[in-house]
Amino acid sequence: MDANSFLWGLVMLAAGIFVCSYGNQLFRFVLAFIGFAIGFSLVMWLGDFLSDGLQIVIGLIFGGILAAVFYLIIQFALHIAGGLLGLVIMLAILGMFKMGGLDLGFFGWILALIAAGVGVVFGKRLGDLVIVLATALTGAYFVVVGLAALFGLNVNIENPEATLGTGFALILFLTIALISGLTQYQAFSVRKRLLR
Repeated sequence: MDANSFLWGLVMLAAGIFVCSYGNQLFRFVLAFIGFAIGFSLVMWLGDFLSDGLQIVIGLIFGGILAAVFYLIIQFALHIAGGLLGLVIMLAILGMFKMGGLDLGFFGWILALIAAGVGVVFGKRLGDLVIVLATALTGAYFVVVGLAALFGLNVNIENPEATLGTGFALILFLTIALISGLTQYQAFSVRKRLLR
């Protein structure tokens, strides 16, 4: 395992655990973690032409910039959560297609962007519950990417739409998302009852 994979795994695992644990309670900070993880991952996915050290530095800088942007746009929280929800659901569906032997390639990326756009548009209609769903699924996806970067797990992390393309990765993702979602929903329900 090289230093890039190790650092990428740690970043994604830490972000995923934080997002799964505190998604509903500390959403503004969760947005910052999500922004950082997305920015860092984009550089890891697209920056193969860079040297290892430069890739890490640019990943940290770009991740920091996206973390600040996501932290500051809290007024669009439900739209962002809806976009994340749509994106991660489509990545899971594309992973299932991959397990069935169907690789959609560029069309898969288009579907993922459309799903994110639909989520952005309809996220506000789901209300605060969209935050619980989005953070549970996004955090679970980050944990799977982090564990795969650290331990391999026979999971393809070089292609985001193929990450959930094995049975183990998909079951791990669904299990973590379910546990996180149920835990966050329980806390959400208690807080809602107390505020009445």
